[in-house]
Amino acid sequence: MTTKLTARQEEILAFMVEYEAANDNMPTAVVIARHFRYASANSASEHLQALVRTGRLERLEGQVGFRFTRTAPCADLQA
Repeated sequence: MTTKLTARQEEILAFMVEYEAANDNMPTAVVIARHFRYASANSASEHLQALVRTGRLERLEGQVGFRFTRTAPCADLQA
């Protein structure tokens, strides 16, 4: 299921793409929360769950991590 992203979801997804390219791993909810200056990682976790629901991310089974789905992660971000 792929639906339109909110502006914040697009920002978080773009950050995740850039972070993974620079670090060879996905950012944690804590890293995302710090980057976007959230008071807690819970806000970042809620956005991550929304990205799972929209089909941009999938949870890694048996782990706390995420990965991009097989579709282009930033297709929505390109004008």
